[in-house]
Amino acid sequence: MKVSINTAVFLDELQAQVSQLTCLQQLTATAIDAIEVRGEFFQPATKATELQKIDQLCQQQNWQFYYSVPEELFQGSQVNPQLAANLAMAQQNHIKSLKFSLGDCQQISSTVLAKLQHQLAATTVQVTIENQPNEYGRLSNIESQLTLLKTAQSSLGYTFDAGNWCWVDTVPLTAFNKLQSAITVFHLKAIENQETVLLTKPAADWQQMLAQLQPTIPVFLEYAIPTKQLAAQIDLVNQQLQQRQAAL
Repeated sequence: MKVSINTAVFLDELQAQVSQLTCLQQLTATAIDAIEVRGEFFQPATKATELQKIDQLCQQQNWQFYYSVPEELFQGSQVNPQLAANLAMAQQNHIKSLKFSLGDCQQISSTVLAKLQHQLAATTVQVTIENQPNEYGRLSNIESQLTLLKTAQSSLGYTFDAGNWCWVDTVPLTAFNKLQSAITVFHLKAIENQETVLLTKPAADWQQMLAQLQPTIPVFLEYAIPTKQLAAQIDLVNQQLQQRQAAL
């Protein structure tokens, strides 16, 4: 397995109105397994065309295609009404997985969860929920909601965002040890003083987490990286993944 890339690594370019397609084209000679685009950085007028071109790029490069939806899946007593439209968009563009933030599912009924599961069973697109850097993303809530979804036999996956824990006063490694069995996608970033920082070689929590993570779970870099340092960060994580593979 090789590392994967969320377009958040190109944050400076994206904020300067460079398209995600243009950013991703910089990675064609890079050793990665998948890419994840972010819905908030598409322009409505060009989104459909850009998605088609990113789909083509992924097929040419043999990359898996993931998509981050900038919305919550659970909204009070209901499921996000845009789920169906997002699933249709994903199927049209060969997107493997959609990620939503968890949101508030404390009022979700078993009937609503059953309808959601029927919707998920009718598609090949994997849908995951992610821990957020707010009250819904506290460890106790994530644990209880993942247990609820498991009891309901939901096929929702779980994207573990290592960095988001730092905004809810939780050590990422502590959360990882509690939630490891539920993780289906891993978003990797390091945080110091509530700011993202580059990954470093000395022993750190991120290396411990990757060493314990199931080898089939994709690992996405998801933090702003200066262009000149991107290749080194990719190589660093790929080395860690190779060491893990060798140890199996």
